[in-house]
Amino acid sequence: MQNIFWHRKKGRHSGTGNIKSVSAGSKGITVLKRINYHNKSFRLVSNSENGEVDGDTVFHYEQEGDIVSGTYKGVAVRFGTLIAKVEGRGNLDMRYQHVNKAGELMTGKCRSVPELLQDGRIRLKETWQWTCGDCSEGESILEEI
Repeated sequence: MQNIFWHRKKGRHSGTGNIKSVSAGSKGITVLKRINYHNKSFRLVSNSENGEVDGDTVFHYEQEGDIVSGTYKGVAVRFGTLIAKVEGRGNLDMRYQHVNKAGELMTGKCRSVPELLQDGRIRLKETWQWTCGDCSEGESILEEI
């Protein structure tokens, strides 16, 4: 895995469609300026026990400027929406809500930190907290599909 925002390379970054970059000159460092979440889909890789999202849940993201919105659904989640602000290093400050299979409305907040996988896909490492129910916290990992 590469850090999304810095990596060493001679010349310009060839690009994957997920990132925008500029060359930093003779030192061979490429600064990755912005990650592109638009029209990306993600699936869960791992989740804390108190999470409701499972491997059948698919997330679809859209991006306009520094705002990311999305929908998600699967077996455990009947339908969900999210909105996030893209921060300076591509991190997402997110709020989410969904209706689970029991028919309960659930809400929470999440911080997602992107990584770039060797094959160019995005991995999101997330720390989250329910803002309803027991207000417990958890961690998840999503990967672009």
